[in-house]
Amino acid sequence: MLMRLPKRTTDAETAFNDWWTAQSKEFKGSHDKGDLQRGFKAGFAAGRRKKVRRFTFTAGKMRVTVWAANQGTAKALASQEADRRAAAVGISPPRAGWTLRLVASAGP
Repeated sequence: MLMRLPKRTTDAETAFNDWWTAQSKEFKGSHDKGDLQRGFKAGFAAGRRKKVRRFTFTAGKMRVTVWAANQGTAKALASQEADRRAAAVGISPPRAGWTLRLVASAGP
């Protein structure tokens, strides 16, 4: 027989559940829990990343998105992520390193 592991809750789910239990019955009755949960999780994720920005690079055919404080750190993280993805599919990374081209950056 298969053992079922208990579902782990994330920090966002725990924070939402704490917030939801603190709301009044009138509020709970007039709002959809699923809609509020999606909005809460988005805000929670954005609040955790106040000091970092999102950078998107292309490395060969891959598109790598990372969160970092500046472009130099983002480039290093993107290179590590490209190496990890290449290893996952059994491709060796280029000897000279990845040629990373910045496609987009967003954030504060």
